[in-house]
Amino acid sequence: MKIVCGTDFSIHAASAADAAAAMAIRCKTPLELVHGLEPATLEFLSKEGVDEVYARLRRKLGTEANRLRAGGTEVTEKMILGRPQEVLVNEASTSGADLIVVSSIGRIAPSRWLVGSVAEKTAQLSRVPTLVVRDHDRLIAWARGKRKLTVFVGYDFSPSSDAALQWVAALKEIGVCRTVIAYVSWPPKETWRFGIGGHSGLTENEPEVRAMLERDLKERCTEVFGLGLPELRIVSSWGPVEEKLVELANAESADLIVLGTNQRHGLSRFWLGSVSRTMLHRTTTNLVCVPAPEEADLSRGQLPSYRRVLVPTDFSKQANRAIAYAYGVVPRGGEICLVHIVPPANVFQSGTPANGGPQEKRKQKLKTQLQALIPKAAEKRGIKTRIEVAEHQHPDLAICQAAERFSANLICLGSRGRSGLKKKLLGSTTEGVMRRSPHPVLIIPN
Repeated sequence: MKIVCGTDFSIHAASAADAAAAMAIRCKTPLELVHGLEPATLEFLSKEGVDEVYARLRRKLGTEANRLRAGGTEVTEKMILGRPQEVLVNEASTSGADLIVVSSIGRIAPSRWLVGSVAEKTAQLSRVPTLVVRDHDRLIAWARGKRKLTVFVGYDFSPSSDAALQWVAALKEIGVCRTVIAYVSWPPKETWRFGIGGHSGLTENEPEVRAMLERDLKERCTEVFGLGLPELRIVSSWGPVEEKLVELANAESADLIVLGTNQRHGLSRFWLGSVSRTMLHRTTTNLVCVPAPEEADLSRGQLPSYRRVLVPTDFSKQANRAIAYAYGVVPRGGEICLVHIVPPANVFQSGTPANGGPQEKRKQKLKTQLQALIPKAAEKRGIKTRIEVAEHQHPDLAICQAAERFSANLICLGSRGRSGLKKKLLGSTTEGVMRRSPHPVLIIPN
C-alpha cells in the first residue's frame, strides 16, 4: 500500500503523518509527504517575498520529514504549488499511490459546510481511498501490532460500497481487524425493492424482507471475505442514514469507519445528499472514503464496461437468446443474474404456505432450469452467475426490482417483437422495462 500524506505543518497534520508513517512501516513502503502551497498566499508578494516563503516552507517540510525518518520511516518529500486538495489528488495519481492520508480537527461548523475542508475536498476528488485521521493513537497501535482495529463499514449494495468492502479485505491482510458491516434500511423502500406484497412494517422490516436482506448481505460479503465472514448488522430506520451509522459505529467502539462515496460535486451534493460527506462532519472517528470504480466518460469517447448484467427469461427461445449475448458483454470477472418471474403463490394454490409447499417446489425446479442455461465458457472466463426466481404479478416491475437488488448496470432481454394490435392487447414486458428502469437496457430481437 503506497501512501501519500498531506501536511500543513499543524499539530493535527503531524498526528496524521505519524499514523501514515506507522502504516508505511507496516506495509514496508516509502511514505510520500506532500505540502500544497496555495497560490493565493503568494499573489501580492514580491519576488524576494516569494523566495522567502518557499525557503521557509521547505525548511518546515524537511524538518517534518526528518522527524518521521527518525522513527524508521522511509520518506520522500515534495512541495508543490497548487490548491492542497488538487495537489494531493494529482500526486497520488502520478505516483500510483493506494491511499491519501489527511488530517481533520473533527467536527466542522455548519457555516463552513458550503466551502468544505481540504479533507472533504480531497475525498470528493480522489480516485483512491482517502483516510481522514481523527484519532492517530489507535491507528499507530494497530500498525505496530499492539491492538486489534475495529473497522465499521456502512454498506448499501452500491458499487462504491462494494469497493469499500474490497478495501477492507485488503486492510485485513495488513493487520488484525474486527470487521462490522452495517446496512441501514428504510422498510417501505425494501418492501418495494424486493417486490413483497402487502404493507411494510412501520419501524421494522417484515421477516421475509429481513431474511432476503441477510441473504444478500451474506452473499456479497462471502464473495469478498470468503468463509471468514465479518459481523453483520441489519437495522431499520426512518431517519437520516448517516445519523444511524454514527450511532451504530459508536456502539461498536469503532476505530475506523469505512464508507463508499459516489463523489457528487457542486450543488448536487446538497440536493441529492451525501452520506460520506455528512459523516465527515458528524463523526470524530477515523474515516476512510472509498470512491466507486471509475465509470467511462461517454462524452469523451470512453467505452462503458458492464460488469453486472441482469438477464430475465421465461425460457422461451427468444428470451434465452439474450443469455448468450449477456455473457458475451460481461468482461472477465463480471457477474450475471438470471431471473425468472412467476405469479404469486396464491395464483397456483390459494392458502398453501410458500415454504415447503407446491410453489416452493416449483421455484426450486425453475432454479435448476436456470442453472442449466449457464454457458460452459462462463466459468473459464471467471464470470459468476446468480440464480433468482421472483414472484410478482407484473413481470416488467419485477425485473426492475430485481435489477435494483442486484445493483445491475445493464439489463439484457429478448423481445418477441409484438407490434400493432397484438402489442396493445397483450402488452410488452420489454417496453415496460424500458419505461421503468433507470439502467441501460439491451434488447435482443427475435
